[in-house]
Amino acid sequence: MQIMEAIRRITYSPVVGACLRGLGLRKVMQSAYARLRGNPGVLRLSLQGVEALFASRTPHELRCVEGAFHSEKKMLGGVLSSLRAGDVFLDVGSNLGLFSIFAAKVVGPKGTVVAFEPETIAHGRLAENVRLNGFQNVKLFKMALSDERGKKRLILGDPEAVSQSAHLAEGDGPSEIVETADYDGLIEKHSLPIPCVVKMDIEGHEFAALRGMRGTLSNQLCIALFCEVHPQDLPNGLRVQDVIALIESFGFDSLHAEERFVQVHVMATKKQGRPD
Repeated sequence: MQIMEAIRRITYSPVVGACLRGLGLRKVMQSAYARLRGNPGVLRLSLQGVEALFASRTPHELRCVEGAFHSEKKMLGGVLSSLRAGDVFLDVGSNLGLFSIFAAKVVGPKGTVVAFEPETIAHGRLAENVRLNGFQNVKLFKMALSDERGKKRLILGDPEAVSQSAHLAEGDGPSEIVETADYDGLIEKHSLPIPCVVKMDIEGHEFAALRGMRGTLSNQLCIALFCEVHPQDLPNGLRVQDVIALIESFGFDSLHAEERFVQVHVMATKKQGRPD
């Protein structure tokens, strides 16, 4: 078990991953890893005493699930520690549903998870993982959150990569047109709840999405925000400090920012804590 964990950590190193891509060995190594590890088709993951199931039918899906869990474990642990049974959790940029699935277990049948994922393949994996766990408390939206309703181009990431990186932008390469909306507007249109905890990971579009949920995040019911900021993907003229200043303007008075590889992870909370 210790040997397998050591192999897992080495193979998920960004440096090792870059070398394998450069040598054209990514698929070969994914298949070899799946044979060595054993791929049950359904992966059972556990964190802080919470267990969740994820589809892993192929070597690539196995790597996607394990890669997300390995890289997001610290933030995921923070989210789970912030949630209680009956809470509402908002997952912006849900991808395959790592945060949504674990959160749905924690908030339970009396709680709600609202998940947004615009990319077609990722949204399909998210929906499958919701079905696999038998959840009835997860609301799925195939759209991107922004500061306005409309249509935008979603530039697709590398389909063979472990970490998906689809992002809203104008540019060349494979893409799809997706619907966008502001969460404040969706609250009224779809009678969506105010979340207690929010997680956001949307590859550089976070400033616009945060601006589109000013009312939501300023509400006293919303007590925690976990946001990944992608400096290299922010629109021209915007800096990480601008995103942080916007977050502080919503009344989050306790804020911790930590650099992680090329990202900045921001955890913001409100001192008044959870309303009674």
